[in-house]
Formats: sequence, C-alpha cells, structure tokens
Amino acid sequence: MANIFTISQFEFPYSYRFPGQSTDEHILYVTRENKVMLWVRLVGVIVTAVVIAVLVMILGTLVAPFLGRGVALSFEFIGLVCAAAFGMVGWWWVWTLWKQSLALVTTQRLAKIIYTTPFNRHTLSLPLEMIVDTGSYTKGFSQAFFKLGTFTARSSATSSGVSTEDGDRVNKKYFYIENVAMAEDLQHYVNKLLQAFRYHREKLESFRPFIPHLKGAKREEFMKQYPEYWS
Repeated sequence: MANIFTISQFEFPYSYRFPGQSTDEHILYVTRENKVMLWVRLVGVIVTAVVIAVLVMILGTLVAPFLGRGVALSFEFIGLVCAAAFGMVGWWWVWTLWKQSLALVTTQRLAKIIYTTPFNRHTLSLPLEMIVDTGSYTKGFSQAFFKLGTFTARSSATSSGVSTEDGDRVNKKYFYIENVAMAEDLQHYVNKLLQAFRYHREKLESFRPFIPHLKGAKREEFMKQYPEYWS
C-alpha cells in the first residue's frame, strides 16, 4: 500500500493507511490544505529570495568604491549563492510541510497530522463520541479572498486553567480543518457520520466516504458504481 504522505491526489474511496490507524478503522476522507495556500507561500519564498539578491547587488555597488570591485564581486557572488540556496531550501521546506500535513475523517475520529518541520510532526485527534457540535465559517481576509473556509468540531472536554470572572469554566477544545474549499459540505457530512455513529455503529464499516465535489443527482449516479456503501 502506498505511503499516504507521498500521494499527490487523494481519490475516492481513500484506501490508504496512516500512522496510528487501528486495524478496524477506515478512512472516510483525507485532505491537505487547499493548494492555493501552498502557492501563496511558495511565491513568498521566491519574492524573499529575489529581494535578498537585489539587496546584495545594491550593497555590492555601494561598497565597490571603498573595497575595490574585486571584493565587491566576491561579496555579490556569495550573496547571490545564499539567495539561491534560500529559495531552493525554502521551496522544498514549504512544499514538504504542505504535502505531509494531513487532515482525516475516519470511522472512529477526526485526526490531523501536522509537520512543523520536514522531520518533526505532531498528531491531533478527536474521537467521534466526544464531538458535541460542528461548524463551518470563513475566517480572515485570505479565506474570504480565495473562497476557502474552516471546519470546526467542538469537543465535550473542557480546557483547563481558563475560567470566567465568576469561576465558571466556559472554554471548550476545538478541532479545526482550515483553508479548505468545501468546509460547509464537510460539516454536513460529519453531522451525518455522527448520526450513523450513534445509531448505526455496526454499519460504519460500509458508510459512504466523503465526496467533496459531487452533489445531488451527480453524486447519486456516481455512487451506483459502489453499491457496497450506504449513507
């Protein structure tokens, strides 16, 4: 079975495995942050590298009358090499973090695998039985501009150490899937999953995985090819 972190395009019915997955746990949906956010960050890396290169050339021109053109050329060469190295390493770094960071919906939980560096990761999960409610919304200018959204699920567990003035603890723990294009559809799907988890748990193994880009009659027609699933 292919390494889930190397898959370029996740395809229905998501027959992959991820670290920590139980033997009886099935993936119902897996996604990454929307690719537009990846390109925004990559453009940022390239712009920064270009700015560094321009500054190096300007500084080289300024120091040439004092240190000599030979020294200035050496300074410019080293600076341009550093700018190019920054661009290449930054591109690889951003791409790797994006590709390896995943959000999953399974028959047992919501999970996120987040890489903070290409070599270090942490995993967050929220069992389905602990989900109190769900939501979806657009947060901030970037999500509104790129027509993205945030899916959130609220846990029944309370946050520790936070209380109101009268001593009542009110803050809850939340699970977020940010910068996705179908946050509202995902919310509706998870709500259906929660109903199935509560009332038809014995049938979860054949619960229909999430199909983000098909709705209504098109989805029904598509699902005729997979009679083993229900929802």
